[in-house]
Amino acid sequence: MHLPRLRPVLSLCPTARPRLHAWGLAALLATLAPGAWADAGRQGTAPQPQPVAADPAFSTPATEHIASPAMLRAFLTELRQTRRPQSFCFVQQAFPPSKADPEGFALVWMVWTTGSHIYRLRVPPGAPNPAQDDDPAERGAALANGKSVNLRTDVVPTDEAVGSSTFLVSRPWVERIQGQCRRIGTAVRVPAFRPPPP
Repeated sequence: MHLPRLRPVLSLCPTARPRLHAWGLAALLATLAPGAWADAGRQGTAPQPQPVAADPAFSTPATEHIASPAMLRAFLTELRQTRRPQSFCFVQQAFPPSKADPEGFALVWMVWTTGSHIYRLRVPPGAPNPAQDDDPAERGAALANGKSVNLRTDVVPTDEAVGSSTFLVSRPWVERIQGQCRRIGTAVRVPAFRPPPP
């Protein structure tokens, strides 16, 4: 049996975890839909996702190349998405040298899982890191207002369907990034928080 490869996980949650007492567990089980256990038994176990093949263009980003906690909170504050926990995944992709970039370059893709968007953070070789700088609030707001891929509206089935569009992307492109993020990316969870007063 193939076991999925574990990836590093960062959490912005407090380290203390509330204990679930017996009465709390009983109340939780009581809220399950009637017949849920029976349905699960009849249907068998859920199908496991197929393992994602290694892609040499992708790697686990260094911690300093992903958005900092302060930058993510500023990002979520700008988008008014602070009332519930939010999940992100970061994965780095290397691009070979080209006429436009003789030295090549790397991007860190930020998959906002909860918000169904993909953003990019460019990491030029030898340049100061764009994700961790002296003004995370400004960077977070800029990222929130920058270009992104809306996974609900900007995805079409094939590369041919993208055509000359500057905002559409293909389903295989999205699945490649999401698959590599699950395989070797870094997951970050931001708990709900109250933004500071303006």
